[in-house]
Amino acid sequence: MTTLSSDQISAIHVATEKLLPDAIAFLTELVRIDTRNPPGNNYRKIVELIGNKLELFGYDIKYLLLTPEETDELAPHGEKLERINVIGTLPPNTTSITGKTVHFNGHVDVVHEGDISKWNFDPFGGEIRGGKIYGRGVSDMKGGIAAQIYAIEVIKAAGLKLRGTVEQSAVVDEETTGNRNAGMGYFVEKGYITKEKTTAVIITEPLNSCNVCCGHRGTIWGDITFYGKSSHGSMPALGINAIQNCAKFITIAAEELGAIHTTKRDPNVIPTEAQKSSLAFTVIQGGTNTNSVPDICKVSFDRRLVPGESIDQARSEIYSVLQRLESVDSNFKYKYEERYAVTPVWVDPEQSVSRIFRTAIKTITGEEAGVVCSPGSDDQRFVVQGAQLEACIVYGPGNIKNVHCYDEELSLDDLRIAIEVMAIGAAEIVGFE
Repeated sequence: MTTLSSDQISAIHVATEKLLPDAIAFLTELVRIDTRNPPGNNYRKIVELIGNKLELFGYDIKYLLLTPEETDELAPHGEKLERINVIGTLPPNTTSITGKTVHFNGHVDVVHEGDISKWNFDPFGGEIRGGKIYGRGVSDMKGGIAAQIYAIEVIKAAGLKLRGTVEQSAVVDEETTGNRNAGMGYFVEKGYITKEKTTAVIITEPLNSCNVCCGHRGTIWGDITFYGKSSHGSMPALGINAIQNCAKFITIAAEELGAIHTTKRDPNVIPTEAQKSSLAFTVIQGGTNTNSVPDICKVSFDRRLVPGESIDQARSEIYSVLQRLESVDSNFKYKYEERYAVTPVWVDPEQSVSRIFRTAIKTITGEEAGVVCSPGSDDQRFVVQGAQLEACIVYGPGNIKNVHCYDEELSLDDLRIAIEVMAIGAAEIVGFE
């Protein structure tokens, strides 16, 4: 691996300052397109905006439009709206080719803006004030898409020639997760990222611009339905109260499993509040009217796993409480169902791609880069678990504390840092002259 010289680093600084206004303008265009998911608004509009920009910058473009049958299967939440992804390929611009490929990836969908009255800025305005840009998805993760595209333009403007291939992809439906999905999951299933042809993948989600993310916690989302017997509210002894059975389970599970989860921690997870395993009961539905004993009650739960835990282990903990209650009470009836389950992801923080980006962060910021684990799940799982490619990290502009919230923001200096770090990282991974 050839290391960039101080003169080349300086050239990257100069090029970034020159191109940063264009990157900000492009990010503003992205933010102004409402891509809320669900249902998946304006996917074609934003994907074609990105594709046109990449084509302008010399990439070969390919759009991946799902068939109606694929969309029905992979995006059942999408109200029949089309699902389309884009990949751009930039071949080496030198005869001294390494044969390496770096793949940058971002997702175009954003979560709902929530109560509009609680925003001080237009969530789809991309307003700039005080060195920050505001809007839904500006950090998660349209800022990452802008940074990954302009990082390569910075390399060109700095006078460097890449000896390997650069791929840029923008995909849909990350925010609605799924064991499979119409975005990165579909992308990997179709073989656009493989361990045979792809050297490294950088997913430009925001965690913290001074950290390299090497994994994410695992997740189980599910529902437990409790069944009872209806009766008049004046004679509850004639019925079996499903809500009370549900409450009994929640009380015991929260106490017993909460004590277990406190002992399961991973110091790499950020923020610190997410470093231990957790089980949260999030939605309860039961009863139809005040004067009837309910015969059905459903509770939804969110179980988060730290690296080192398994889905089977987490599932068995919940089952153990349910089965014990069932064994001592013949009226305790339930059905357990899962909607989403993903095991934790953790890749070697000492592998080449991680070390390259950590060194680049120190070069640009002067700070030692941290190695962190994401509190949620993201598209890294499809690359690591689906494509079996461990050379995949998450690095992008922004801070995870500023996403999925009102007045979502991104520091313009953070955008600059990420562009420079990605430029150095791409050059070091595929080689340059």
